[in-house]
Amino acid sequence: MERDVDVLVLGGGISGLAAAGRLQAAGLKTLVLESAPETGGLSRTVRAGRFSYDLGGHRLYFSKTSAREWTEELLKDSRLLRPKRSSAVFTGGRMLRYPPTFLNGLLYAAPVLFSRGRKAPSAGEPATLKDWLETRLGARVHDRYFRDYTRKVWGLGTDELSPLWAERRIGGGFSVKTLLLELFGGKLSSKENVSRFLYPENGIGELPAALAASSKAEILTGAAAKEIIFSGGRPAAAVFTHFGRTERVNFKALVSAIPLRSLLGLLPPLPGADPAAVRYRALVVLFAALKRKKLSPYHWVYFPDRDAAFSRACELANWSPKLAPDGRLPMTFEFFCDEGDDTWRMSLNELAVLALAAPGTRRLTGEFEPGELAVERLPHAYPLLYAGAERPLAAAKAALGAFPNIFLCGRTGSHAYMDTEECLLDSWAAADRVQNFIRASQA
Repeated sequence: MERDVDVLVLGGGISGLAAAGRLQAAGLKTLVLESAPETGGLSRTVRAGRFSYDLGGHRLYFSKTSAREWTEELLKDSRLLRPKRSSAVFTGGRMLRYPPTFLNGLLYAAPVLFSRGRKAPSAGEPATLKDWLETRLGARVHDRYFRDYTRKVWGLGTDELSPLWAERRIGGGFSVKTLLLELFGGKLSSKENVSRFLYPENGIGELPAALAASSKAEILTGAAAKEIIFSGGRPAAAVFTHFGRTERVNFKALVSAIPLRSLLGLLPPLPGADPAAVRYRALVVLFAALKRKKLSPYHWVYFPDRDAAFSRACELANWSPKLAPDGRLPMTFEFFCDEGDDTWRMSLNELAVLALAAPGTRRLTGEFEPGELAVERLPHAYPLLYAGAERPLAAAKAALGAFPNIFLCGRTGSHAYMDTEECLLDSWAAADRVQNFIRASQA
């Protein structure tokens, strides 16, 4: 089977769906290919028997009023909750609230108040995340709050990671002064630390579901792209499989929201582009429906210490009562890993033993009886911005930039650590560039 469209979108997560909706609304015939059985990508809400759970803690918070209002209108048929954020860090046997209260801010602040030996700013840009942190905060703060947790999450030390991550997620203006303001109740330096956020009552999966329902674009799930075909020196068609059939779609423009490395794998080798240098960190999400009396007060808790194999636990009932039916109080536990490593290959029961036997778990839950379990494995959960990644990433994007009808968007498509709002904004911007390209090519 062969078909013709104006725009082909690879990936049916929120980025691909947002771009497709905008393109179709502009009068461009658009087709979305999603290899999974359902849309949503990393923002899916997964069913586990009578339970549902998100693939991580997805909050909706905004810096732009227009993006918030658009999202609220999109989700007008859903009940939007507005929880007050409550999170914590379990470290050294203590549960420390974050953002801090004034009293436990003293515990957070001790390494800051007594820190010495901050590096003098170098003339050039910091080469690693360790350089970035120690220059702004000092070695004591780095060692106390960043060293171990960073290695657990990313599989690399701070001296092996790019400062790009900190610039985007923490902010270039972060310093001891701004940290102390946060610790003692002052203005928060990052929008990620907002006190309230929006959350759909039935899970974050309501967002991609609403995007798909509102879009007039054609969306094919279970459709995996296998090859990009060139004509006249530029991408012109894609071969994909759908329910066992091989099909072809011809297009004028290609929007990619799939992992950048996967897109490179669909193309012939490009000069200067090394797909192996575009790396990812995988995530295994364990769901456990626990029968217990005690509900912790937090949405999620971070576990930086080595006595917990997981990095974060989410208390689902605090996100929405709908996620805790039948009197059960389920939780999710997030294990960062590399695809194919020992953690990735662990069985459901092995993961459950690690999660439920951890000292911090009992501190959160009190006594419990284990119930239903489920697991989801996400191979491309986070772009891995290792030290030196800037050069191969720029080379790959420059090689793709030689083709004026290829457009990247979203976290995995652009290989950039974006939140939900940033994914929407990036996808809309990509859709606008597609429209300009097609208008110019028709002139």
